[in-house]
Amino acid sequence: MTFANEQVLEFYKELPFNIFGSTEEHKEFIRSGASLKPHTALLEIINKQSRVLEVGCGVGRFSAQIEDRFGASVTAIDFNPVVIEYAKEAAKSLGLNVKYEAADLFRFEPQEKFDICVSLGVLHHTNNCVAAVQRCLDSYVKADGFFYLGLYHLYGRRPFLQHFADMSASGASEEELLSEYARLDNGKTDQTYLRSWFRDQVLHPHETQHTLKEITEVCAKSGARLVSTSINQFKRFDSESELFEREIEYEEVSKQRIVEGKYFPGFFTALYQKN
Repeated sequence: MTFANEQVLEFYKELPFNIFGSTEEHKEFIRSGASLKPHTALLEIINKQSRVLEVGCGVGRFSAQIEDRFGASVTAIDFNPVVIEYAKEAAKSLGLNVKYEAADLFRFEPQEKFDICVSLGVLHHTNNCVAAVQRCLDSYVKADGFFYLGLYHLYGRRPFLQHFADMSASGASEEELLSEYARLDNGKTDQTYLRSWFRDQVLHPHETQHTLKEITEVCAKSGARLVSTSINQFKRFDSESELFEREIEYEEVSKQRIVEGKYFPGFFTALYQKN
């Protein structure tokens, strides 16, 4: 059984997310390691001996940067064969050995489980995010291994989506929506890169939003405990309940960012360790 969304697949075949207009710029970005910088909790647990799986790798930058920086053994899968070919070509030209494979995460069957499974901004685009989380933990993470997950946040995402929904309801065209997105997320100068982000953030055909509380309860059922989260900037916490209370505040933070004219995607990450 699969919960992969075919409409999402076709959407990303048309214009893959996170893609530059220049292949050389794509490769330069891999070498920069920039994608890794916000994920301090993940970086602390990866080493050269780690076997890492990225679920939903897209154009392959994150997985390539892990292999480039740590020399770890990295496998990366994505439902979209278009991005897998793109990722393979870039990695090969850089002398990297990431094992890229076009695969449905609900049907992928590795020969052995991994030390670390990473999935950032992907599982909320399936038809059953909870089942996808359980699949990653149950099928891909070995005992004592880690699952590093990134999802749209229910509270933090809502104002951003409402802002663009209100614009659309008022008759704004797609180009006007793009212009507003570019105003908020003003660091992207490559027009292909900008449009890929705009489509992903504003025009996406299917996404769901989640809370740390919900996902932590789901992970607990698969025998995994919360280690750290971006909700409190990966700092030590005394109880999960304090994090669950804190995450509600992200709705006001998101509203304020819209007022300030700043991009706030409403996204959270969390690191879990399996028993």
